[in-house]
Amino acid sequence: MSFRVLMAVMLAMALLLPTSAAFAGGETDATIRIVISPINGDPGTEIAVTGEGAKPGITVRVMIAANGDTGEGEIAGVEVTPAEDGTFSATITVPEGTPDGGYAVRAEQRNQGGGLIHYYWVGFQVGGGNALLPVTGTLPGTSVTVTAALAALLVIVLAVQGTRRALRR
Repeated sequence: MSFRVLMAVMLAMALLLPTSAAFAGGETDATIRIVISPINGDPGTEIAVTGEGAKPGITVRVMIAANGDTGEGEIAGVEVTPAEDGTFSATITVPEGTPDGGYAVRAEQRNQGGGLIHYYWVGFQVGGGNALLPVTGTLPGTSVTVTAALAALLVIVLAVQGTRRALRR
């Protein structure tokens, strides 16, 4: 494979990597993001959620759901009002009796008509041991580690190609 073809493939891969937030309705002037602590726990665990990038004056719904991309399967939820700078915080508790497994802590904002403006989610593991890295995102089934591995692969391939070209001279 020629260097130019390889570079074109790598550029295409980089352009196809997921963005860190999903937008709906064409509104892109805010990018909601959240951080949760802890990232795993048993039923009854309180999860501290801090966020930024919310549109002021529009309620943020923070929930624990089975599906982070759609918000389906909500098992707990709270609503908070963001500050003027777009920051917000909430505490949400994993309900007693929640089965072990992977869930999502999702923050979303909707317009007055109920249309989704934007959302962001982070994976949360109920029971079953410790999770090393939370799943984050907007690309279904893609974890932070997969995205990082693709980025590392890109760097390695470019380094190898650069070394090969330098040694040919």
